[in-house]
Amino acid sequence: MPRAFYYFHYYPLWQTYLAELGFQVVSSPWTNQELLELGLASCVDCACLPLKAYVGHVQFLVQQGLSLLFVPQVVSLFPKEWTCSVLLGLPDLVKQHVPPSVRLLTPVLDARRGIHQLTLQYLHFGLQWARPSPVLRAWRKAVRAQRTWERAYQAVSSPGRFRLLLLGPRYLTDDPYLNGNLREKLRDLGAEVLCPADFSDATTAAACSLLRKRPYWTCTRRSLGALAHAVPQLDGVVTISPFGCGAEAMQGVLITSLTGTRIPHLELHVDEHTSPVGLFTRLEAFCDLLERKRSG
Repeated sequence: MPRAFYYFHYYPLWQTYLAELGFQVVSSPWTNQELLELGLASCVDCACLPLKAYVGHVQFLVQQGLSLLFVPQVVSLFPKEWTCSVLLGLPDLVKQHVPPSVRLLTPVLDARRGIHQLTLQYLHFGLQWARPSPVLRAWRKAVRAQRTWERAYQAVSSPGRFRLLLLGPRYLTDDPYLNGNLREKLRDLGAEVLCPADFSDATTAAACSLLRKRPYWTCTRRSLGALAHAVPQLDGVVTISPFGCGAEAMQGVLITSLTGTRIPHLELHVDEHTSPVGLFTRLEAFCDLLERKRSG
C-alpha cells in the first residue's frame, strides 16, 4: 500500500481487511526526499504535490519487488459527494508508471447512493479472495480497527495558549514531509491544533447546513463543516493546500464567507519548491499576531 492519499484516512481498515483476507500487507515508508524525487522524475509537471508523492511511493514499492499494489478507485466516501478527480482515475494513471508484471488491486469505492453501498463494494472485493464467512469476519474486524483508531485519534489533544484550526486535505495535513512538519511547528509556537479529522462526518455534515449550498467535495465539506462547528472556540485558521488545486482554492473564499473578519486566516500553498524555512517564518509572524491580539 502506498502511504499517500486516502491511506491517511483508512489505513487501519485497509490493512486489517487485506491481512484477514490472507495478504501480507506492506506499506511504503513515510514520504521523504528520495520518494518525492521518484515521483517528480516520472509524473507530469502539472500534477499536484500529493499526486507526485503518490507516484513516488508506487515507484518505491515496485523497486522493492512487490507485484501487487492496492490502488482503490475512490469515487465517493459519503452520499451525494465526490472525491478529487485525480482519485477517480488513479488506477489508470498508476498503470502508466508500473511494469506489466505488477498487478493492481483496484476496488471501486463509491458511496454516492449510501454508505451501505460502500460496504457491499468492500465485501464484493473480498469475495474474490475468500469464501463469504471469512470475508464477513474480516470486514467486521477491519471496521472495529478503524473505529478504534478514529476514537484514539480524536482523543489526542495538546493544550496551547491559543487554538488554531488547520484545514486542508488529510493527505497533506498528516504527511509531515509534504507540509514541512506544520503541526509540530504550530504546537512549538504555542498553538492547540485542531483538524477536520477531530470531528465526525455527522458533525461536519450537519454544520454545513449553514452554507447556502453544501460542497460537492468531501474534503471541502469536512473542512468547512469543522470550521462552522468550531468557529466560536477558535483564535485563528490556517489552511494548507496543494498549489493549483481548484477545490482548495475555492475553499478559501468560502472560509471568508463563514468567518468574515472575526478570525485571522493564513493561507499556505505548497509544491515541490516550497521551503520549510519560508513556511515557518510565515507561521511565526501569524502566531505573533494572534498572541498580540489576545493580549489586547
